[in-house]
Amino acid sequence: MKVSIDILSGAGRKTAAAILVTYQASHESREIRLLLDAGGSLEVGEDKGWNQPKNLDAILISHDHQDHMGGLLDVDGNVPVYATQEVRKLLPTHLNLQTLPVGGMTLIEGIEVTTGSAGHSFGGVWLHLNIGEGVYYSGDFCLESTLYPFTMPPKARIALLDASYGLYDNSLEEGKQSLLSFLKEEKSLVMPVPQTGRALEIACWLTSLDFHDWTLGEDCLSAETALASPIEGICADARPVLECIKGRQFDFNTKVILCGDPDGVSGLAADLLLQPETYLPIYTGHLPEHARQAISEDKAHFVRWNVHPRKQDLKRLINHLGCDTCVPLFHGMKDLQEWQTALGPSVTSQTYIEKTYDINS
Repeated sequence: MKVSIDILSGAGRKTAAAILVTYQASHESREIRLLLDAGGSLEVGEDKGWNQPKNLDAILISHDHQDHMGGLLDVDGNVPVYATQEVRKLLPTHLNLQTLPVGGMTLIEGIEVTTGSAGHSFGGVWLHLNIGEGVYYSGDFCLESTLYPFTMPPKARIALLDASYGLYDNSLEEGKQSLLSFLKEEKSLVMPVPQTGRALEIACWLTSLDFHDWTLGEDCLSAETALASPIEGICADARPVLECIKGRQFDFNTKVILCGDPDGVSGLAADLLLQPETYLPIYTGHLPEHARQAISEDKAHFVRWNVHPRKQDLKRLINHLGCDTCVPLFHGMKDLQEWQTALGPSVTSQTYIEKTYDINS
């Protein structure tokens, strides 16, 4: 049998995710072609950087963030697109949508695809393909979330791993402590955040500190929706806090306003950013150009809220998977030797991988 991995987009920098997996069983003449994620551009006006491959059998979506599913607007509606029920609700309606479980196995074109919660966002999953000696794609993942659990995957000899933070190794707890200092500011804090990512998690964290002077944008994931999700999708310890904040209504007159749209270019976030005399912007994730400019001029601040893996998390997952080929995604590797020293000899900067397996060996 033969397995090839072609990283169409996602290698070398934070950009759209699109990975073509081609599989040909020894007894079959036809190739199976699966696209893992179909990301859109992160910057306004930027091309997404990839085109739909020919003869696709299916597209598998890890989660609903722009850089992983935004390219679906351009996808042929005849191609089956697999995503969890929670993610499906936010995908373009012209698609041929099929359902993945948050945790379980789905047979897609004869390939066993196992999914598990990725610890990054609501309904977000990693993907494990039972081909060759296992192909694992993490999507975006995090081992530190107190809202979204991370489920350890099966072994895989090929690993395609989110490395958005590079070899950064500071903990989420350090970020939380930094955020607390901004609560003393005179202005209200406006925090543009992914609607189904860290928005509700930050709200839960503030509540757990007995700080209730916050509000959550109406376009963000609500406590009610989270509690109604499959049990695999929300950490058990978070459920009592979610019960406490059910039914809260949006209120402008609060110290912390958690807004949908992490880039702050649309909706409520964009409106509030036009009022610098009243609101101080605090960014916690990817910084678009306008946010970088505001921070450089001391008009906004950045405090990282970990939703991607640290160096130690990458090392732990690589050891667990037992992989012999590991491609770090969504970050540049200027010094491959440095990465191999930190994470092991399996790390490679290759964007195309092909392996042939003897099923009789």
